[in-house]
Amino acid sequence: MSEKGGLDGIWEDLNENLIVEVETYEDNSSGSDLPLVTKFSVTNGAPKSDSIPEIFFEEVVLTVGVPPDLHVEKHTNLSSGESFTYEHRSRYSDLGRIVFSVDGTVSPSHLLRVKRAARNIPSRVASLSIASYTKVLKDINIHKWLKDIIVAMPIPGPDTTQAEIEAQQDRFRDAAKEISDTKEQLQNMYGFIIRHTDTDKRKVSQHGRLVEEYLTHTAQACSELRKMLDVLNSKTLNANRDNIIARLSEEASQVDRATEGLLLE
Repeated sequence: MSEKGGLDGIWEDLNENLIVEVETYEDNSSGSDLPLVTKFSVTNGAPKSDSIPEIFFEEVVLTVGVPPDLHVEKHTNLSSGESFTYEHRSRYSDLGRIVFSVDGTVSPSHLLRVKRAARNIPSRVASLSIASYTKVLKDINIHKWLKDIIVAMPIPGPDTTQAEIEAQQDRFRDAAKEISDTKEQLQNMYGFIIRHTDTDKRKVSQHGRLVEEYLTHTAQACSELRKMLDVLNSKTLNANRDNIIARLSEEASQVDRATEGLLLE
């Protein structure tokens, strides 16, 4: 029992009795384009005792997904020791971004509610291979900012309007933010990968650092090009962009070779 008194103590005790177990694994058997499965088992873990009233959840709501796309799973009449499961399917690129929360209503009269705040799936529940890790990287497409933003950037000319320049600057700004979010996602994801040997651990760690450096340099290039647009010099901008593309393309090739090497014994 909680040491807190009043409703705070009651809420804390009830919150501890709503147990959520999570397991993540890969399932390609159905040919689905959502190969990752995150299985949630929600249990009313309240003990049964003749000396205390039974804690009975009239309704339990499990909310799962990648914000803002969330699925709501509702179950009613969950007595002590009872549980329900829900399997959430997702893309490889969702790994490390899935969050979940649990909201339970305790009888009688819906006067007490317990709620687990939204949080990330703990990486210790996963059992994904290094091969799955490479599929995640492919699905995320870590080269899209180089190809779709930097390489595809039109060089401003005499007829370019200020609105067009500002729109390009916004694309660079958005790309840098997306890269930052992706780096955080990848950091959350590394714990999902099983590394059976010291060699596996070293290879995945080295690969992770290489990807992080490449993404950092890509974000820096976006910021650099965005600032160049403030002082427009088409010739200088074109030359600098060509140098950036050459440098990042070489880094991208190194990342791709390292990714292929992860699958070699």
